[in-house]
Amino acid sequence: MSEPLPPLYRAKFVVLLLVQFVFGLGFSSFLLLPKYLTVAHAADASTIGRVGATGPIVAVLALPLIAPYIDRVRRQYLLAFSAAAMFAAALGFAYLRELEPSVYLLRALQGAAFTTFMSTTSTLVVELAPPARLGQALGLQGAANLVTNAIGPALAEPLAHSWGWQPVFLLSALCSLLAAAGVWTLAEPPRAQRARSRQREMFDARSLPFFYASSVVGVGFGTVVTFYQPLALELGAVEVGGLFIGYTITAVLVRVGFGAWLDRVQRRSLALVSAALYSLVVLGTAGLQPSWLMPLGLVLGLAHGTLFPVLSALVVEGSQPELRGARLAYFNGSFNVGMVASTLGFGALASVIGYRWIFVVAGALSLSALPFLARTRPAALQS
Repeated sequence: MSEPLPPLYRAKFVVLLLVQFVFGLGFSSFLLLPKYLTVAHAADASTIGRVGATGPIVAVLALPLIAPYIDRVRRQYLLAFSAAAMFAAALGFAYLRELEPSVYLLRALQGAAFTTFMSTTSTLVVELAPPARLGQALGLQGAANLVTNAIGPALAEPLAHSWGWQPVFLLSALCSLLAAAGVWTLAEPPRAQRARSRQREMFDARSLPFFYASSVVGVGFGTVVTFYQPLALELGAVEVGGLFIGYTITAVLVRVGFGAWLDRVQRRSLALVSAALYSLVVLGTAGLQPSWLMPLGLVLGLAHGTLFPVLSALVVEGSQPELRGARLAYFNGSFNVGMVASTLGFGALASVIGYRWIFVVAGALSLSALPFLARTRPAALQS
């Protein structure tokens, strides 16, 4: 018999999940940003693309500035600052009258706030969770945010329809304000001063394969979620939300219902299997038919819900405590780099080779992560 896993659901960990949920709820209303820009401002596709891409681009650009401080500054300060920035951005959208240049500043605030908040909470999870349950703990933190992707738009859309968009953004601002207040209940003690690590130490030979895997899987994910919709509409589909519904169902189910399983299976083997499944989903989207949307989403959620908690745990195994936060930040940032690259680059590529072939290219890139992951070796997590 395997040894029982140590307890996970302690008070601080549960509070951290609640704070992550409230913050995510405030952010998730902005998943409807393309609809808001279209309905409220009659924005064209080019404008929607530029405004939508500003957040992820700034998240990537901000990463080298943020990452070195995650392990040096009290995390409550970073979390409170991120939530306050999200509050300011939501309030700005609530009182936005025209599509002025300030809309790009608001999106930039959101991008920097989101990447800082997620990276910081991931680092706190590593410190609060027992090493033997790290995969499950990181999965639950991701699920606390992921589930808001369904709840936020489900609340925001009817509210916007009945009362307009201003109440939607004011509600988002309130959630961000609650998250800013909630971080102080964590009562994080001051940490002992540690020797500063040089930037290059974050990119050692063991970490680089995980950063690469995250980036190419980000390309695959970004390509699927961005370009399956126009392809499905070309094929005669009317409703295209089935993929997101299926994705959310299985991603949350894996992380909440089967989270302990993520730590009972050898992590490197599980990473290889789930990365291979991820690549097959991206390649399979090349043959998309309208009836495939829900099943495709279910498999994508299974792959994503398994792969990222496991890879996140592998990134910090054996890492010095003063590098854990930065490495998790760069790991998450690598995924954003892949997302931005696919969003900005594969649209132009699709106009040359067609939608179906860009899924083949993205799937092949995702598959290229497998030999890098296969060569990694396990390491004991340092205390």
